[in-house]
Amino acid sequence: MFMKRITLLAFLAAVLLLVIAPLNAQDDISGEVKFIYWGSTVEQAAQWQTFVDLFNVEYPNVNVTLIGVPGDNWSGYLNGTATLIAGGEQPDLIWVATEGVRFLAGLGLLRPFDDLIERDAEELQEFFDDVEPALLDSFVVDGQTYMFPYSWNNMVVHINTARLAEAGLEMPPSDWTRDEFLDYAKALTVDADGDGTPEKYGFSIGYGGMFTMLPFVLANGTNVVSDDFCSPNVTDPKVIEALQFLHDLVYVHKVSPAPSNTMDVFEAFRNGDVAMFGAGRWPVGNMIANDFTDFDIQLWPGNPDQTTIFGVDGFGIFTTSQNPEAAWAWAKFMTGQIPQETLVGGPENPLSNIPARRSTAEMLSQFPPANYGMFYGSLQGNMVLVPSPARFNEMESIFVRYAGLIFADEMSVEDAMAAAELELDSVVSC
Repeated sequence: MFMKRITLLAFLAAVLLLVIAPLNAQDDISGEVKFIYWGSTVEQAAQWQTFVDLFNVEYPNVNVTLIGVPGDNWSGYLNGTATLIAGGEQPDLIWVATEGVRFLAGLGLLRPFDDLIERDAEELQEFFDDVEPALLDSFVVDGQTYMFPYSWNNMVVHINTARLAEAGLEMPPSDWTRDEFLDYAKALTVDADGDGTPEKYGFSIGYGGMFTMLPFVLANGTNVVSDDFCSPNVTDPKVIEALQFLHDLVYVHKVSPAPSNTMDVFEAFRNGDVAMFGAGRWPVGNMIANDFTDFDIQLWPGNPDQTTIFGVDGFGIFTTSQNPEAAWAWAKFMTGQIPQETLVGGPENPLSNIPARRSTAEMLSQFPPANYGMFYGSLQGNMVLVPSPARFNEMESIFVRYAGLIFADEMSVEDAMAAAELELDSVVSC
């Protein structure tokens, strides 16, 4: 998720910080801070250490201890974190996305920021002015603010422009409908030998995760949970219709392979075996690392509204923190220009996420895709935060399990969602 080295601009800024550090160092804040992050590799630890080193230029007396927690997804990471705390670990900080905020806040594990924001309002105002309100609101739970947005991702459609040209097609319009999307997917699907199994697909649903399916649900004007996250909504006819559309992409229209954890969608996209797929900014680094630039992005197709999903991550402070002032210093530091610029990456090594700061996001112009402005600009349209009930990890697991049965063609959409709702009734509640 993070690049292997900071940008030249960030590096120069860091050097400047080193020069002026004696004048600006926060010597009054000291002690140890334990920081939990999602990851388990040496490389991931080194990436976070880059931020620790930058932080220590300004706060030389704070010792940050990195604690990596593995997980296949946010749910696995959150479960691992809960297990770690249950085992007696007392961390101060956690890097987490919106999917986990209600989970942690509901357990009373996160400290609200509101009194600290009021105290340091003047210092923080420049950051607030540079961030889209939707991102700031993402971490407000029951009227209290628990984190600041650091980075985020949405879902847009990535399109192989070489495949478009090959099919004699232009980029779809920004206001395309779901029917027009299907027309594109059909036109970009190639079954040269006519055996019913395409050699090249117009679209790929991907690995079948909830984040990749929900934009089709949201475009139908509904969601898989109620607006207050108090009840499941998977048997809503509009949810059923959206999931049926996804099923039919595979088995009726045959424009998408069945979702699979073993399929490398990025490689298939680069090779032209898949012409379109849904993702946020995270594939950009993969494309550039493989010298592939024949791609662009477009907003999610509407049915009828062009509504898509987004998720945000940030840094929360545990209520049990032994050093809340140092933890708060970290949370504020990571809103600054230098940490934000590291999210942009270098010409050969862009990062995966979109910076929270509007001004920093403009730096994405140095990379493909040409339509890069749509990443941050999508916040001006219909965007829905990833549904985040307190027991998100359990909700996601149930939903994905039954969606897997749909895509394996082992259960009908109606039967799968009826069974899912029975399990979700005790998980999604208030």
